[in-house]
Amino acid sequence: MNYKKSFFLMWTNIEIIINSEINIEKEIYEAFWIFYSYELEFSRFLKNSTLSLLNQNKTLEVSSRFLDVFNLCKEIYNITNWFFNPLINLSNIWYSSNFEDNNFSKTSILNNLNMDEIKIEWNFINLLQDQNLDFGWIVKWYCVDIVAEYLLEKWCKDFIINAWWDIYTSWNNNWKKWIIWIDNPFIPDTLIWSIELENKSISTSWSYKRNWKIKWNNYHHIINPNNYSSCENEIISLSLISQKTYITDTYATACFNMWIEKSLKFLERNNIDSLIIWTDSKMYTSKWFNNYNFLIF
Repeated sequence: MNYKKSFFLMWTNIEIIINSEINIEKEIYEAFWIFYSYELEFSRFLKNSTLSLLNQNKTLEVSSRFLDVFNLCKEIYNITNWFFNPLINLSNIWYSSNFEDNNFSKTSILNNLNMDEIKIEWNFINLLQDQNLDFGWIVKWYCVDIVAEYLLEKWCKDFIINAWWDIYTSWNNNWKKWIIWIDNPFIPDTLIWSIELENKSISTSWSYKRNWKIKWNNYHHIINPNNYSSCENEIISLSLISQKTYITDTYATACFNMWIEKSLKFLERNNIDSLIIWTDSKMYTSKWFNNYNFLIF
């Protein structure tokens, strides 16, 4: 039997599909409750979330899982040499209250982006006055991995989690692999690639969606922490495959900011499968990516 549910949580639409011979209604709602509990703690759109209170007060005692997410961010921040940086706070730049208004404006507010200056004492996090954390860069996809582990523990072996096209797939789909499609960035409502996937996550970062124009300049939602820029660059779409969703998404964000040459070296060094599409329509696939069964449309 196919169980399919979708809710708007953690600032996006999240869909879970489970194939199961037994009734798993309880499990699927429990899975969404996990997403909701993380939203209550980590959302910057909720004034009373732990994240919002920390950014307001600059010093706050936090939960152990909040520290886990912070430490994970710090680890990826170091691995990517700052190109992934949760101190990039979108509320200070373009996104004011939510992602749906399309009412954006650029400000001159710049944060201190040095995570090494954040102090941890026991369960207290201490920010500097010019620092604000934004875990929207990671926590949604970290939560996908938490939910995947929960479903596997409940013997849900055949499922897919789609958090706004950052996707985790389980082992099998009635002995068939899940088929994932990648959009064509140049022709709306068409596909450029399909791939069979199991027990993996895939994430795509792009500049052709969630973009806008301010005073005749084009901007998108991925911000380079080295120059606070989100101007168009030579990459238009970048898809990564790995075991964990938080890795594919955070690395995709970082690589988008690195541009091509540095991005390719980083992905090869970290053994990440990748499909990169240039703005001039050229495509690059890693040697590992080509091991998957795929079709080009």
